Amino acid sequence: MDKRLPITITLIICTVLVQGQVHAQAESIPASEPYPLAKFERLVGGQWHLEGSYQEFEWGVGRRSVIARSYFLIEGKPKLVSEGIWYWHPEQKSVKGIFTAIDMPIEVFEYTTRFEGNSIVSDLAAYGTEGAKTTYTEVWEFVDEAHFVWTLFAETPDGPKEEMSGTYSRKQ
Repeated sequence: MDKRLPITITLIICTVLVQGQVHAQAESIPASEPYPLAKFERLVGGQWHLEGSYQEFEWGVGRRSVIARSYFLIEGKPKLVSEGIWYWHPEQKSVKGIFTAIDMPIEVFEYTTRFEGNSIVSDLAAYGTEGAKTTYTEVWEFVDEAHFVWTLFAETPDGPKEEMSGTYSRKQ
């Protein structure tokens, strides 16, 4: 009998056991756990619609991130125009996000996000195709479990100025 066979079998068994433990740990984090991303739970599931566009949110691995995708409806068909991820940054002790986009004047969005009462508030740096940076504050204020008011404020020398706003509605 080949002496390497028992070693190979042992390695396979260890790999299966470790994968099983990792899977169990990743799935065992309840949404109610006081983890920094727990307040994103209300966004996960369904589609959030606003005037010819919608967003979808899902948990990343082990609820350690939130993945978001934005779509424009073109002739009734969805077109993916932006996607990104929020995550807890352990050194900076804050929720960060990085998103990329197409068919918009902005190509990269960098978020620092916090939760204030019934709102999600983000300091946002947006970068255009030539690298020009514009800073914003984005506020998502939840009206109820199926609606939030989105407001984008540009940072100006005179203080924040509302640039855009609308009410997103959840559709299953």
